Amino acid sequence: MFKKKPSFALDIGSSFMKALTIEGLPKKPKITRFGMMPVASHAIVDGDVMDREVVIDTIKGLLENAGIDETDVVTAIPGRGIIVKKITMAKMKPAEAEEQIKWEAEQYIPYGIEDVTLDFEILNPDVGEDNMEVLLVGAKKDVVESRLGLLREAGLNPVVFDAPAFAIQNIYEFNYEINPQELIALVHIGAQYTNISFVQGIINHFTRHVPTAANSFIQSLQREMGINTDQASEISKGENLDEIDKNTYQDIIKNFHEDIAVSIERVLPYLPEGFDKINKIVLSGGGCLIGDMASSMKDRFNVEVEVMSPFKNIEYNTDLLGENAEKIGPIIAPAMGLAIRGE
Repeated sequence: MFKKKPSFALDIGSSFMKALTIEGLPKKPKITRFGMMPVASHAIVDGDVMDREVVIDTIKGLLENAGIDETDVVTAIPGRGIIVKKITMAKMKPAEAEEQIKWEAEQYIPYGIEDVTLDFEILNPDVGEDNMEVLLVGAKKDVVESRLGLLREAGLNPVVFDAPAFAIQNIYEFNYEINPQELIALVHIGAQYTNISFVQGIINHFTRHVPTAANSFIQSLQREMGINTDQASEISKGENLDEIDKNTYQDIIKNFHEDIAVSIERVLPYLPEGFDKINKIVLSGGGCLIGDMASSMKDRFNVEVEVMSPFKNIEYNTDLLGENAEKIGPIIAPAMGLAIRGE
């Protein structure tokens, strides 16, 4: 079900903050307002808000620039505060499962169950031997309460909290033809974390955050070239390339691609039953725009690799997103996934 009252999506990243609205859902969706603003490097570290005033001011400035005056917001919990597990439990009705899930969760959640907010979805009501398959999602209460307090201080009313991996999956499903027989690796390379999910049809079999991400590339540029953070950040965006040694730059890109590939390889043992490989890799996030990553991943894994386009079924005005809209598409994909999230 799509949203019936006005709300907007807010993606609070550690490098950039994105806000947008999508109207005309589900038949004629179109981005009607959009804003993206850099976040001070010290303000959010490892998903933790280190300077609340700076973050709140950035949110307010972003919304003002984007012309967004709604207060109801759809957003995501920081990835480190989310645990996603596919589990098998005794078959029962949803109402009964709601009572039982907290006892089942104790086996899989590495925190005190009283410190976690739980949700679940029955993926397969019959997996044999009187069992069912369930997607268990746990969010740390302190992380949820911290983000809730931050947004309320900014004058906002959170109406939906989603998991980053699900926001990416939402926008992928909305724009791509889904083959339930294929296993897709959704790899979102953000600033501080890379999220890797294995998705079959609409089922998320596995998701994990790894610390190798775009900031790893920036740190390598600083270390190998003896430059500061601002210079490295500009180079990572393809700026000022005529001022650097091209061979060193290409070596750093190659090593970064290798690190991302290794991160993917390390989670391949968690492929779901019935699959011995992934059928396709779909990349998103600013980090996937560093060098020709799609080509590198295709050579490494010998599968189809694509940089996600979230605009296949969603329209936008060039004067709103700019001439390079297709380039920022992979960056704003999570925000778009939040915007189409049903209440």
